[in-house]
Amino acid sequence: MSHPTQYHSPWFRSLATRTEIEIKVFYCFQPDATQQGVDFDVAFHWDVPLLDGYSYAVLKNVARTPGLHFSGCDTPEIADLVASRQFDAWIINGWRVKSEWQAIRACWKHRVPMLIRGDSHLLDQKRLHVRTAKRMILGHWIPRFNRYLTVGTLNEDYYKFYGADPSSFFPARHFVDNERFAEKAAEARLHASELRAKWRISESATVFLFAGKFVEKKQPMDAIKAIQELTGGRQDVHLLMVGDGDLRQSCEEYSAAQRLPVTFAGFLNQSEIAAPYAVADVLVLPSAYAETWGLVVNEAMSCGVPAIVSDRVGCAPDLVHSGRTGMVFPAGDVDALAYAMSVYAGNRSLVFEHGANAEKSVANYSVEAATNSTVAAVLSVTNARASVCAA
Repeated sequence: MSHPTQYHSPWFRSLATRTEIEIKVFYCFQPDATQQGVDFDVAFHWDVPLLDGYSYAVLKNVARTPGLHFSGCDTPEIADLVASRQFDAWIINGWRVKSEWQAIRACWKHRVPMLIRGDSHLLDQKRLHVRTAKRMILGHWIPRFNRYLTVGTLNEDYYKFYGADPSSFFPARHFVDNERFAEKAAEARLHASELRAKWRISESATVFLFAGKFVEKKQPMDAIKAIQELTGGRQDVHLLMVGDGDLRQSCEEYSAAQRLPVTFAGFLNQSEIAAPYAVADVLVLPSAYAETWGLVVNEAMSCGVPAIVSDRVGCAPDLVHSGRTGMVFPAGDVDALAYAMSVYAGNRSLVFEHGANAEKSVANYSVEAATNSTVAAVLSVTNARASVCAA
């Protein structure tokens, strides 16, 4: 792993409880508060345990400028660890940083079984010459992985497009700690009136939630302009915006100038994030650029909140079923987003029905399911290797 995250640690803790395998996690970088807060516009550390419950080590990072970018994770010793054959198989979480490539090359060189868990998909529309070059390059090395821990439907399509064998796919879907989110949201709902008052939301308003970085990719202004359309039609709605980033100031200034029913809650850490889900009726994720997954959708649905997402959000085919768990609209089409929001505005019974469907659907995207699939994938390569050695 490049660095500890609040999404992966529950998976490692769960894997550590399994008797069939023994795991150790190697981290390439431990960000400080400032490095962790890049794009959030606020320095912070995650306030939930990230390193408890499993064996781990931090590799020596020799990068000139350590950070969460390709050259910011440079850990040559990973090659020696692979070559030592202390481990029967390696799980590598993508190929975004140099350290991951160092591990991949070492596994290939020493013929050590390797499982890949990335979340790439084909939603990015590249120019023809770029797509052709990628097809030639990726088509050469993607089929070389032993197993693929696939995070979703679009991720599987990506691997198949570049020549991977579907019989080597093991679904280890993107997940959050569903139980923790559901429990925290249930606790927060006991104080829903106080939370609404805190965020200046009327008791009768339908609350739409934007939760994420205020960056161009997420298109927070699209959510604001959609609310503007609804208020122009005299809908009793409110937009609660959670997060921070470069675009927050311009979003606040626009909302204030137009006197829109929008509240900016700022960055909320993991111990606080269930509160907005407890108040929200519907999540809105209007990303205009390819979003690899959108884990806020998992978070919302685990709290019984349906989601409206753009068709550039990676989880859409798996989690957001229009007319059942939410709605999908064309990215960048504010009118379509406003229409989707209007379907829920004032319709409490529909919000409740789709929220219940969402919570039931996302239950299958859990740490337990990912753990079971991961163990099966690991055993499939180690048992096959043992058979070859015995022969």
